[in-house]
Amino acid sequence: MITITAEKCTQCRLCVDLCHENCVTLSETGPIIDMTVCSTCGQCVAICPTRTLAWDDLAPSAFERIRLPKCEQLDELFKERRSIRRFKPEKIDRSILQEITQYGAYAPTHNFKLRVIIVDDEVLISTLDQAIVTNCRRINRLAYQYKIGGILAGWFGYADEMIKAKPKIETTLRQGHAFHSMPTAFILIIGDKKGALSDVSAQYALANMMYYAQLKGVGTCLWANGPIFIDKHKLARRKLGIKPTERIFGAMYLGYPAVRFSNKVNGKALAIQWNGGLGNLV
Repeated sequence: MITITAEKCTQCRLCVDLCHENCVTLSETGPIIDMTVCSTCGQCVAICPTRTLAWDDLAPSAFERIRLPKCEQLDELFKERRSIRRFKPEKIDRSILQEITQYGAYAPTHNFKLRVIIVDDEVLISTLDQAIVTNCRRINRLAYQYKIGGILAGWFGYADEMIKAKPKIETTLRQGHAFHSMPTAFILIIGDKKGALSDVSAQYALANMMYYAQLKGVGTCLWANGPIFIDKHKLARRKLGIKPTERIFGAMYLGYPAVRFSNKVNGKALAIQWNGGLGNLV
């Protein structure tokens, strides 16, 4: 919640001019915020030169831009990041998990009402694991044994995905576990089913958490199929405390890496098309 110390205001109007939701007005005694419209993005707090505005009465602090990473450091960070699927049994301290999670709040977002469930209980982790196994068994039966799912996937343009998924599903069923080695924690982003753009907002938050975890020596893997499968598993939902009106919009599993990658994969690039022209695809 945005809080105001009106006596600090110098009437500079920066907060009014910057607010993209037009919810800030300026009175003789300082800024007034219409909280029925405000999304609590925090832009007004960040721009105020006198720190009149704050978050829950916690005064903002000035940037120390000398501490910002160089391009070369970001290059190292981005290229070092790999999805980790093999973990040590060592648990992550809860203070570290909480620290990692909090950086999701600084990601770009459209839904400001998402919440996070952190799972580090071994029994509950096993429940999530077996929920995936149960769904893999169902998919295997429908898509590969009875062919029904495969036909539907073809109709909706997912035939290639079904081909790629088959060996993964077969491995899961053969080993009886969804993971190569069990993660020691999960982070699930939960929100109201009707929340606008919640999927993309969750992914932005997870990206922040993922890179911060990397710097803390914690390996992560974005769990794309987790929300799909866990959301349909009644026991898992009940144990996680997910309300009927809520769904999982994003998930990630974590642990200390059991493997350490040595090499940057150089040369990867996205196709670039300038100005939408058909003849200048790079």
